[in-house]
Amino acid sequence: MKYIDPESLLKLSNLHLRARTVVEGFISGMHESPYRGHSLEFVQHREYAPGDELRHIDWKIYGKTDKFFVKQFRDETNMRAYILLDTSQSMLFKSDTNMDKLTYGVHLVAALSYLLLHQKDSVGVTLIDSRVRKFIPSRANLSYFSTITEVLENIEPGDETKITDSLDEFSKYLKRRGLIILISDLFDEPESILQSLRHLKFKHHDLIVFQIIDPAEANLPFKGRAIFESLETEGHLRRQIYSEPELIQSEYSNLFNTFIENYTTGCRQYGIDYCLLKTDTPFEIGLGSFLASRKA
Repeated sequence: MKYIDPESLLKLSNLHLRARTVVEGFISGMHESPYRGHSLEFVQHREYAPGDELRHIDWKIYGKTDKFFVKQFRDETNMRAYILLDTSQSMLFKSDTNMDKLTYGVHLVAALSYLLLHQKDSVGVTLIDSRVRKFIPSRANLSYFSTITEVLENIEPGDETKITDSLDEFSKYLKRRGLIILISDLFDEPESILQSLRHLKFKHHDLIVFQIIDPAEANLPFKGRAIFESLETEGHLRRQIYSEPELIQSEYSNLFNTFIENYTTGCRQYGIDYCLLKTDTPFEIGLGSFLASRKA
């Protein structure tokens, strides 16, 4: 896999150019895409005939009628991808890394959009926080990438994180099955988020979850007495906690690791691709490693 030097990448003039540069580096190192550009859409049933593939027999209908029916499919011209980006206040956190989580996520959205459009797939982008803030319908024209990057470059951070509510609202926009990519820090209740993702999986969508965290959120590397203030409000108030980080580091790390493990285990259980990305890892390297593993 070929990468551009991270510092050089950040010096490129705009998001459009950065995404294009990264993706063309991926493509040059791959003989085929990690995403399937074609999928099959169910059309109807018909009676079984000699020579039909047994894997297409609908055994539920056989159980009810004692007759063999096969499922017929139509080959779709392209895959339809939906990319959801969490724009809630918690995504603005930044320690001493190059990017806050939201900026990191924006670059992921741009690179993935360009990759999918490059292989003639249809891509749409949705911005979420406590609800769906902006829905950009999917299109398959590479020129549509300019529309996507314009929206990404003018994001206004939203409210508190309510991924479950946002996913439930987003599902109403879905007209047919496709690839759903969620990019978020997932700072919400894991159980409720996983249930919403499971519901989408049950409807035969292919799901990928990118969880973005800042390294400081994982290891609490602060010294001395400190005041920790929530980036998100509860009502009109921001929660504050007074503490000495060194006294709670061990317990905090255990709780945070459990939080991450809930998503890792839950996604694996439901057949959802999961990728944890830290903002101190250049986004093109983190994304490239994931794409290579998905292709393998």
